[in-house]
Amino acid sequence: MIILTTHTIKNIHIKKDIFQWDIYNWSKTLPIWEEIVQKVKPQKTVAFGEREGGLSLWLALQGINVICTDYNEFPEAIPLKLHVKHKAESFISYEKQDVTNTSYKNGEFDLVIFKSVIGALGNIEYQKNALTELYRILKPGGVLLFAENARATKMHQFARRKFTNWGERWYYPSHLEFKTLLQDFSKYELKSFGFFGTFGRTEKQRSFLGKIDTLIHPIIPNSWKYIKYGYAIK
Repeated sequence: MIILTTHTIKNIHIKKDIFQWDIYNWSKTLPIWEEIVQKVKPQKTVAFGEREGGLSLWLALQGINVICTDYNEFPEAIPLKLHVKHKAESFISYEKQDVTNTSYKNGEFDLVIFKSVIGALGNIEYQKNALTELYRILKPGGVLLFAENARATKMHQFARRKFTNWGERWYYPSHLEFKTLLQDFSKYELKSFGFFGTFGRTEKQRSFLGKIDTLIHPIIPNSWKYIKYGYAIK
């Protein structure tokens, strides 16, 4: 396996294996995440909600050992197949974990990461429980990397209810609620991206709309954007 930095992860096929969907827009997270990883140089890391194993792959491609976890048993070893494809499996172990109630000890990890996980918890109280748990298992000075679906506009909310099977079940935090979820951390940076991208019905459409989002990004309020990402330091 060739050890990669984010700056060399430009191949769209690798990005697709990391993010699976809406790749152009969600991959906006990579530069800030890489900068943090380079500073922290984590020794023990864990990724949550890893049914497909994409974030674990991203860490492994940088030569970082990671525990790849999901709430359910991994179906047909889907992430293992992905990790073997990239010859990254030696950096990755697998566990079943509940992000709101893990089996890990206090201060066990240098770095914790998740993408599109807490929305599935269904309400803000469960989301607060999850962030409290992730805070608990981080070492002092440890870092949480996150990317999550945000509430955005009424148009986004309508489209989710209309066109996704899980739209009614998920709870999408607002920009202010994200700040509340991160308030226990000593420092955090909360970034926002994307307005039109999520409305694309194909990956090609989402990529085209994402480029429009890049152009209008400076003039769109953060509360209108559907992706929240960044880092938080314990």
